Amino acid sequence: MNPDKTARILLLSGYGICLLQVWLPDYYLTGDGPCHVYNAQILHDLWSGRNAIFYGHFFQVVGSPNPNWMSHLLLAGLLLLFKGVMAEKILLSGYIILFISGFTRLLRRMDAHSAYWQLAAFAFVFHYVLAKGFFNFSFGIAIMFWMTDAWLALLTKRNAGHILGFFLLVCLTFFAHPVAFAFGAACCGTLAWSTVRPRNSSTGRHAYSRRVLGNLLVCSVCLLPCLILLLKFAAGQAHDGGVALHLARYKVLEFPDFNCLVSLTTHEVWPVRGLWALLTCLLVYALVVRLRKGIKWHRFDGLLATMLFALFVYFFFPDKLFGGSLFVVRAQYIWALFSVCSIGYLLPRGKTKNIAGLLFFATFIGLSVMRMKCMAVASSSLNEIMKAEPSILPGSVVLPLDFSPGGRDDKWQVIADRNWLFCHAWQYMGTDKPLILLDNYEANTGYFPLVWKDSTNPYHLFCHNGELESQPPHGSVKSYKNASGSSIDYVLLWCYEDKWLEDEPFNRLYREIKTGYELIYQSETGRVELYKKK
Repeated sequence: MNPDKTARILLLSGYGICLLQVWLPDYYLTGDGPCHVYNAQILHDLWSGRNAIFYGHFFQVVGSPNPNWMSHLLLAGLLLLFKGVMAEKILLSGYIILFISGFTRLLRRMDAHSAYWQLAAFAFVFHYVLAKGFFNFSFGIAIMFWMTDAWLALLTKRNAGHILGFFLLVCLTFFAHPVAFAFGAACCGTLAWSTVRPRNSSTGRHAYSRRVLGNLLVCSVCLLPCLILLLKFAAGQAHDGGVALHLARYKVLEFPDFNCLVSLTTHEVWPVRGLWALLTCLLVYALVVRLRKGIKWHRFDGLLATMLFALFVYFFFPDKLFGGSLFVVRAQYIWALFSVCSIGYLLPRGKTKNIAGLLFFATFIGLSVMRMKCMAVASSSLNEIMKAEPSILPGSVVLPLDFSPGGRDDKWQVIADRNWLFCHAWQYMGTDKPLILLDNYEANTGYFPLVWKDSTNPYHLFCHNGELESQPPHGSVKSYKNASGSSIDYVLLWCYEDKWLEDEPFNRLYREIKTGYELIYQSETGRVELYKKK
């Protein structure tokens, strides 16, 4: 069989395997995914004029244009035609198609004839941050590929159409996620000079300088509006006095673990470490091949420079930055993506790159089997939670208390020991009827479209310092009622065990529940308990 035809068949098969992971289970559960759908449902209802008084008592819509909005706006639009879970699956399918097509398109620009190397893209579709439910970051990375490819096309043929297309992709990347935008901007900036061939003569050097400056000017003009918005956003989120660069020993030790790709369970650890070893060896080999040819300028060296920048960010930047978290894991993930791109142009086409691409694809298939098994169990357990939803009346305030963020199966064994899939799983309930779910953490961050009003914010009035999501949860039903004037109508317990009563702050909360509420639903396994106010 023709190698190119085989590669195309594998490429289509990869698309199918990725989409199957999303569509096969009843729910494709991620940590923050239910929050995104729930908040998008509230936005949809507010814009449609439905339940506006009910939601308006608790929430308000942010007016300033911030990044991190894309998934909410897309979901709110999809909810015009589809229900919550279906809308989320369509959104994730869009991400998968956008990511793979953009990544492989960029790799083809590096080397159009290494079809098997393009299969390496599939190993990076499902990553740790996506499993956390960070849809905006994932979309931002997917659009970043298209943004970079559009910039390379613009550098080849500069016209109004290419400039407009690049500018629109810059805006989309920014409104998806600031980290993706920042690395995309760095990549385009470095490509602005690497794509121009240096000249030795005096006339050639002047021409070289003019072309580089011209490229940087076009890039800066297209990036400037979003850069201004990013600086404004960063200033509003910076509460720690700035960024302190520091090389932490744990980052060096954890780098080979490749945690950015260990999505759900520890079963993924060794295959992922194998991916890291393969990627690192290929990158070192590619650099050696490059150095053997002498230090020569290559037009795609901006990709290599961005990879090195991502490596620097991983080792020296803090894990929390401008109100966000998991910055180190994101930087490692971006390092891996640009390493794949760098190998794509540094290594000549041949057996080495083809075999490596097939090994990446084979590992992707193995990881997909592991993840689908885990997601099937997670979906089944979520179905048990959702069976409590019919017992909750519309227009109610619900307090969910989570005692197992990783989830428990019907034998009370941990489902996802490397990710908190169940930290907000019940928020899907708010997509079927108007409900206030008090663990809506997104409304407490300030960088999503919807925020709690100060008069009803449970993260300030029910508890302090995020104790609503601690293990075990802390807070006071009475304090929330007195401070907000709003009663908590239902309390939902997930995987509660009596051992938590040894914690005195939770013991006080549990006594409030037992005194003021009655048990109206308990699942067969006992994992779900629903209490109603007496």
